[in-house]
Amino acid sequence: MASLFIDCIVKIIFNKFIKNILARPSIILAVFWSSYFNLLLMRKLNGVQLSTMQLKVICATIKRKIPCKLLVFGLGNDSFFWTNLNRKGVTVFLEDNKEWFKNVMKKSENIKAYLVSYNTQRKDWEIMLEDKSLLEMTLPNDVEKEAWDVILVDAPAGWNDESPGRMKSIFLSSKLIRISGDIFVHDCDREVEEIYCDKFLQKENLRMEIKAPIGFLRHYHIMNRFV
Repeated sequence: MASLFIDCIVKIIFNKFIKNILARPSIILAVFWSSYFNLLLMRKLNGVQLSTMQLKVICATIKRKIPCKLLVFGLGNDSFFWTNLNRKGVTVFLEDNKEWFKNVMKKSENIKAYLVSYNTQRKDWEIMLEDKSLLEMTLPNDVEKEAWDVILVDAPAGWNDESPGRMKSIFLSSKLIRISGDIFVHDCDREVEEIYCDKFLQKENLRMEIKAPIGFLRHYHIMNRFV
């Protein structure tokens, strides 16, 4: 019994060791060759929540526009990947979780990110939907002044009524995107994300929805402003 326990511990440590060694190289490989297999490997080794097919669609869009201006709502295990994919462009991340912000920035060099505050709760989404002034917020100057080619909305948290919800990030993406730009919104299987996307990104701009066990991804190609 003791031997079996030790074998399990050794296996866990070995797997974690191998994972740590291969995690960063898998990102570099996926950047230069964004095949389904390489993206799948990168996801598994780095703990990325977006599905492989969702990553592939976003990658294809960014690569068509490289070098581009890419804005991401949310810092994550995929942030180093997006920065390197758009290595000759401008990539900026907005994050509201202070502890998570510190953790990601410690282990990821060359990432440009800002700590922001949404001051919202998801339970207020109906009130905010009727009063757009409640959806405005102060952004860093070099975010506010840009017209972004691609925006990925994967934050802030929106899984319960006390979490900030993505009301502001979806609304702001509709203002910050350039005409003919592309917006990707994750977790559109949830009510608030779906309603806010329909309101501010408009159904006629919807190009596709990619389903996955952890959140649906919608892709909008913006040809007209509605805000």
